Amino acid sequence: SDRTNMETKDLPHGIVGFKFAQALYEGDHHRAHVFLSLELKLQYSVEGLQKEFEEMMSIADPAFSGVVVMDNCRHPEMDAQGWAYVAISTEAVVVTVKLLEKQYLITDLKWGRP
Repeated sequence: SDRTNMETKDLPHGIVGFKFAQALYEGDHHRAHVFLSLELKLQYSVEGLQKEFEEMMSIADPAFSGVVVMDNCRHPEMDAQGWAYVAISTEAVVVTVKLLEKQYLITDLKWGRP
């Protein structure tokens, strides 16, 4: 398949970004934590992840709900670098995903809309 025509949500970084954001959104912070690289796991405990997420969501508009991998925020080199912009309600996380130890994990995480 031609990667250039694939949507981010169907690529590994989109899939991992979505699963991570969905777990956070559903309040399953332990499940979300599994998607982090070792380095990020050291940076964020499960509780730390929850706190960061809740802080970000405190400014979200409750009228909008759901988790969506955005395709209109792509950069030409975005897929090559393996990053995805995932909207959560009116906020977002930006994740960089790499293949480590045979699994795709989040190696970089930014909170909130840029």
